[in-house]
Amino acid sequence: MNLFLSQYLLKIDKKGRVSLPSTFRNSLPKENKNELILFKSLKFPAIDGCSYQRINKIAERIDQLDIFSDDQDDFSTSIFSETVPTSLDKEGRFLIPEFLKIYSNIVNEVMFVGQGHYFQIWEPKAAIENQKKSRQRIVNQKKTLGSILIHNSNEK
Repeated sequence: MNLFLSQYLLKIDKKGRVSLPSTFRNSLPKENKNELILFKSLKFPAIDGCSYQRINKIAERIDQLDIFSDDQDDFSTSIFSETVPTSLDKEGRFLIPEFLKIYSNIVNEVMFVGQGHYFQIWEPKAAIENQKKSRQRIVNQKKTLGSILIHNSNEK
């Protein structure tokens, strides 16, 4: 699977459609090339977007939780009840549902932000601010991937 990389600023057209950047379209799996999953980010006022393969991996992780636990119920409800499957038209356009636009403060422009195995859709100014904060946290805490991976493996 190809990764969702980079960021793209795009306008929403008069009919409420936005084009998925072509590099993102090329990152979708061949068998579900025109299908997207959209849902509210659990961390930010943004929309998470992914393929069916990615949402299935999320479901597998949630299924590992105790079926009667609040955690399992909270994650299932928060993600799956507000997940919207959508299809791309021939030009790679799709509609962002109104409740997701309201949640993420999107009006007439969006910023697509690659996150590796998924992407996010942001209100552009909020995307830039989030990117600055993310980078600053890494710099301030002098984090490296090696230090995080070693720390996490020691916790297990």
